[in-house]
Amino acid sequence: MKNLNYIIGPLFIALVFFTSCEKDFDDPTVKTVPTGDIKTISEVRALYQPGKTIKITEDISVYGVVTMDETTGNLYKESYITDATGNLYLRFTTGSGLYVGDSIRVNLNGAKILKYNQMLQIDSLHPDNSVVKLSTQNFQTPEVVTISSLLSNMDASQGKFVQINDVRFVEGGLGLTFADGENEVSESRYLTNSSGDLIEVRTSGYANFAEDTIPSGVGSFIGIVAQYNSDLQLLVRDPLELDMTGEAPITVLSKDFEDGSLTSGGWTSQTVSGSSSCDWGIYTSSNNAAKISNYQNLACESWLISPSMDLTGGGSPRMEFKNTIRFDSGPQLELMVSTNYDGIGSPNDPAFTWVSITNAAIWDTEDNSWDFISSGAIDLSTYSQTDVYVAFKFNGTSSTSVTWEVDDIKINK
Repeated sequence: MKNLNYIIGPLFIALVFFTSCEKDFDDPTVKTVPTGDIKTISEVRALYQPGKTIKITEDISVYGVVTMDETTGNLYKESYITDATGNLYLRFTTGSGLYVGDSIRVNLNGAKILKYNQMLQIDSLHPDNSVVKLSTQNFQTPEVVTISSLLSNMDASQGKFVQINDVRFVEGGLGLTFADGENEVSESRYLTNSSGDLIEVRTSGYANFAEDTIPSGVGSFIGIVAQYNSDLQLLVRDPLELDMTGEAPITVLSKDFEDGSLTSGGWTSQTVSGSSSCDWGIYTSSNNAAKISNYQNLACESWLISPSMDLTGGGSPRMEFKNTIRFDSGPQLELMVSTNYDGIGSPNDPAFTWVSITNAAIWDTEDNSWDFISSGAIDLSTYSQTDVYVAFKFNGTSSTSVTWEVDDIKINK
């Protein structure tokens, strides 16, 4: 018993000493981000004043869900957010630590609202001082759009999370990568559709998929819309979101007249009645295009005829071209198609059958300016056979001096 007391004594003294020397630490202060005035994304965008940089000097909060983050390296110290009213591009002073699907509140105090190369942005945000993460995995559904709808209102398109269907990369099948990852150089590739609309896809040379080969087929593209000066740019969030494995269309005919020749590629022209002043020609003042001009007000009939085409195989053949009218409102240029023309005879010979598909195209109606418009995609699936010809037929009159121009004719199948 005496020995036990000797053991307990020193242990008790040590315990008392340790307890008396233990230091009390203050609980860490949790930093709070003030809320202040709450605004929607559209209200925040409305704070911008053209040509100015707006410095926010009060607590203004905006709520949104992250639609693009920095994880793939295609963004650097940047994010995009969305709410029910619009979309916003955020630029941070450091990496944000945000992820797609994060629901966040952003205090804009100390940030700047400006446009850089026409892209509206919230700049100089410090993530630790400005951002409160509320929840995660609030994944958004992309808005299904077309290239033309995006281009028709660029400001409203900024920051949208979109899906564009039935598109392909112009450079698809050429073995090109999204960007130059080896030298860390950003690159631009281009999406197109059956109507020939184009939109740029911009990828950073630092993206972890920069060296991936771009898809070669047709399908759906999912990404974020940005703007750079007068053009829109699409940003890939993750190449796994691209479903572009469909068979690419085959270009059967392409004629842009840039070689200065009306008849290259097997095209022919015939003025079957009237003066040679009503012949088809090339307009070269600002851009090369096929033109027909009845400036002498004469009755005439003149044709511009394609080479023979094989529209079998592939998908449904589609035609598109650009056109403009000038100086007079008529007569209407006609679009014709034949499956029994011989390629050399007079097109108005009764032996040949031509069908007018004029109403299937969109035509320019403004005769005060050279405003080329797209014909839209013209369905030629009825003529999916060999030896098909298309033609532009002009009928001049003694009472009109109209000029028509046609350019960028393309048929895919």
